[in-house]
Amino acid sequence: MKKLQYHILILLLLCICTVGHSQGTDQRNRVASTIIADGLAQLPANNVETFNQVMEEMAQTGADGIKSLVGLFGPTSKGANASYEYAVNGVVDYVTRPDKANLRAGVKEGLVQALRSSKDQVLQAFLITQIQKLATAADVAVFEAYLNDGYLQPFAMSALATTPGIDQYLIGWLPKSDLPKQTLAHLITTRQLVSPTLEPMLLSWIPGADSQTLNEIYKALVINGSTKAAKVLGKQAKSVGYQYEPTHVADAYMQLLTRLASNDSKWVGKAAKQLVKQQRPAIRCAALELLLKTSGSKATSEVLKALKDKDVQYRNTALAMAEESAGNGIFKAVYNQIDRLSVPAQIDVVRWLGNNRQQNFVEIVLKKMMSSNDELSNASIHAASQIGGPQALQGLMALLGGQKAGQALLALKSFKGSIQAEALKSLGNSNASVQAQALKLIAERRMYQAYDEVLRLTASQNAVVKTAAYEALGSISDYQHFEPLCEMLERADAATAPHLQKAALYALHLQSSADQFAAIQKRLAKTTRPQLYYPMLAQAGNQQAIRRLVVEFHFQKPSMADEAFNSLLKIDNESVIDVLEQIASTTATRKDQALKRALTLTKRSSLNGMERYLLYRRALEMNPSVSVVNSYLSALGSIHELPALTLAAQYLDKKENAYQAATVVKTIIAKNKALQGGETIKTWLNKAKDIFSAKTEDADAGYAIDEIKGLLGKWQSDGFMHEVVDGKCKGKASVGSGDTFENVDLYVDWRTKGKGMLYLRSMPEVVLDGTTGARFVHAADNKLVAVEQNAKPGEWNTLHVRLVNDRLLIESNGRVVAENVIIKNTPSRLPIKTVGQIFFMGGEEEMQIRDLMIHKLPSTPVFTLSKEEKEEGYEVLFDGRSLDKWEGNLINYVPVDGNIYVSAKYGAGGNLYSKKKYSDFIYRFEFSFVKPGVNNGIGIRTKHGVDAAYDGMEIQVLDHDDPIYKGLHDYQQHGAVYGIIVPKHVKFGPLGTWNVEEIRAIGDRITVTVNGEVILDGNIREACQGHNVAPDGGKVNPYTVDKKNHPGLFNKDGYISFCGHGEGVKFRNVRILDLSKNKKTSKSRTRRR
Repeated sequence: MKKLQYHILILLLLCICTVGHSQGTDQRNRVASTIIADGLAQLPANNVETFNQVMEEMAQTGADGIKSLVGLFGPTSKGANASYEYAVNGVVDYVTRPDKANLRAGVKEGLVQALRSSKDQVLQAFLITQIQKLATAADVAVFEAYLNDGYLQPFAMSALATTPGIDQYLIGWLPKSDLPKQTLAHLITTRQLVSPTLEPMLLSWIPGADSQTLNEIYKALVINGSTKAAKVLGKQAKSVGYQYEPTHVADAYMQLLTRLASNDSKWVGKAAKQLVKQQRPAIRCAALELLLKTSGSKATSEVLKALKDKDVQYRNTALAMAEESAGNGIFKAVYNQIDRLSVPAQIDVVRWLGNNRQQNFVEIVLKKMMSSNDELSNASIHAASQIGGPQALQGLMALLGGQKAGQALLALKSFKGSIQAEALKSLGNSNASVQAQALKLIAERRMYQAYDEVLRLTASQNAVVKTAAYEALGSISDYQHFEPLCEMLERADAATAPHLQKAALYALHLQSSADQFAAIQKRLAKTTRPQLYYPMLAQAGNQQAIRRLVVEFHFQKPSMADEAFNSLLKIDNESVIDVLEQIASTTATRKDQALKRALTLTKRSSLNGMERYLLYRRALEMNPSVSVVNSYLSALGSIHELPALTLAAQYLDKKENAYQAATVVKTIIAKNKALQGGETIKTWLNKAKDIFSAKTEDADAGYAIDEIKGLLGKWQSDGFMHEVVDGKCKGKASVGSGDTFENVDLYVDWRTKGKGMLYLRSMPEVVLDGTTGARFVHAADNKLVAVEQNAKPGEWNTLHVRLVNDRLLIESNGRVVAENVIIKNTPSRLPIKTVGQIFFMGGEEEMQIRDLMIHKLPSTPVFTLSKEEKEEGYEVLFDGRSLDKWEGNLINYVPVDGNIYVSAKYGAGGNLYSKKKYSDFIYRFEFSFVKPGVNNGIGIRTKHGVDAAYDGMEIQVLDHDDPIYKGLHDYQQHGAVYGIIVPKHVKFGPLGTWNVEEIRAIGDRITVTVNGEVILDGNIREACQGHNVAPDGGKVNPYTVDKKNHPGLFNKDGYISFCGHGEGVKFRNVRILDLSKNKKTSKSRTRRR
């Protein structure tokens, strides 16, 4: 008996183990429903890698997981399933990849099961479209089941139309189907089903059919019909005059004839002869194609006959089909008849010969070039260029001296084949007109080999030829010609110098900027006319070329300075912007011109918005003309940041610029919500409104006023204030705001030749270095990589700083220098200050600041212990401002508005751990779900870097009533000791509701209280009968609720952690009572329970 009992016990344990395995867990011990829920929480994914990982995990869950995913759909009439549709579609598309074929069967089976169990037609339709992507011949029955459903039938038919390997099955099924004939015919066409049995069936459906059904039947007959069907369609097409009508029978008839032409050519040819007599051009041309295809040896005579037709479309149809139907001999046949054709037909033939590159018949083309009919002559000239060859080339070259020189030159530019020899020969022609045209041709076709001959003609006595030769040099010169060209340039007169400059430029243009400059530099070293080389320096355009032009500008006589300046204006390199602004600041007569070019280069440069702002501001400070100021203000409107707004506002009181400034002010404020508050900016916006109001005749001004009124209607009371307009500091002197601040957003411009410091809350936090820019004082501690900021000693920089709680953002010259870094006091052993002043201190060199704009952000709510908790000895672990009592993932856990917010923005990952270890304790906090389906947890008595649910304990924090958790195991719901003790189910309020929780851990007893109700109170050792791991050492533990091993369950102590699985939950008022300090207290508290 004992032996029998023993065997029964073993069998029971094996059954339990089997159940555990059947749940299908992944490497992280997650069951299918959990994998699906975790995946949904990460969608839409932030990147492709995350998306693929989620899709892989979901697909791996197989039929059970996919069915559970579809089970999350609510009634489609409520339209709340977009996220689930996105997930299902993503998984299906993912497994259609060639390398994921092994996952398709499971995914498809889950979809099929879900389809069959669903009663929601819209959802069923969606599922059919997904199954369709994965369907094989074995899935026909799945779709057939829905063919008699009026709503689902189109979806099922669409699936049958694309499922591979079922053609023969469908051919046999069609005659027996009682579905509408229109639907069945459409399936035949869509599927391209072909069988002799289908034609009689389709023909039998015609009598009594409506126009829509006939249209589908006719299309199906196109691919299945014989001459029998063609006779029926032909009769019907004739009855409607071969015109367009709802059944499209004429088109179907022509398509069927085209298909039959290869096998029933005699019958189709006879039909085509009748059709070419019709009036409708499209029918005539289509019929002619059929006639030519089926005429055999008579095709030539049919082509020649067609060429006598008055319809140009008909003639060209014949020519297009000529070679295919009549063979190569058709060209000679047409050639022999060309003179008997009308002029329009001759034009068609000439173009046809050209398009077909018929060199054997080039003589007739050359003959027709001499026609008195311009259209025929021009068509022949073009055809000759297409045909190519020596005869055509000679004929075209011969035209260069006559009335058709322009058309001949155009044809020769695109001539098929080499023309160099003939072009060079033409240079020796005694006719100057021929020489001039030949030079143009040589230039157009870049005939580098003609350089020497062209150079010879620069000495021609004929002015036209001489000019054409000089112009041609600019298109055929090469690097080897640079030096000789420069020698000529040095001796050139005013008429030829520009041409030689162009030639020298072209000789260099394929060389690198450095090589170009090196060649130019050699010439500059020995020339007495450096201005000749300024355009070449502009083309080189590198830093060396810019510097040389600057030298030439400053140290040459005025006329040469003008040329140097003009060349600087032509440089297409943003490096010249500084040079142009420098010239503008020192030379009043060139100010506007320099600044206009600088603006053009700046707008299309790679510079960011703040870098452009600094350049625009520097330019505007030079007081250029009204039009230039307005151009810069207009450009400023594309920078939707506070510094640009502050600058534009300075022009609201300047009459000539006020309207443009008002437009920019309105635009920037409208585009940046952060600027829609506070009295300073409101004043600027009201000024802009007044300016627009004065433009009563301007409709755009009226629209602007309406937009401003809309902005003012939702204006916020707090915003940026102008704290300091201008200030200076050096040594121990400081400049800043006299107010004190906690959380703050600020913008400021600064400059120094040395180093200064920005103090936030009266603590040094940002170094301001005139050489390298701004940097976080504690950059090294945070392992921050240095960021290039385009800073220069003594030049203005713009700085944006945002400090909230203990987190700091620094942007310098539009570039992020530090983000989400944690501030420190100096020395670091001192706690960080919660409030203090904002000020700047200079160093040995003076530091200037301007336009310090500060937005005093709301203070952070601070949590303090109640009197009772103070007396009991509780310790605050998070007061709302700082995570200084925590370690680990301080990147994704961020203090926001007095709460710990779990964010995915910064992407570091990992858990947050208390700095201290705890054994027995009472842990209290509040939490709020701000996104649906949030999954977090409180790890207790855990180690760093492990899964607290198994190597410690995890008390679930889960929005467990969200639809994505349908089918969730009870040991996974909120408040559970994960996998060990099941809690009472908690019903949470709507998103954003704050909930109060307490976790008591005293020895082996864990108690969880939520919103005043005890939802879990149990002994972990008793819950698993002392077996936190399987006695046999296996992976399946029959003693735990989740059938998993929990090796860390009985840890004596450990860290408290927040175990995040995604963003969207907030925590606040976190405090703890460490009971391990006083065991007596611990026991008494246990007894009171």
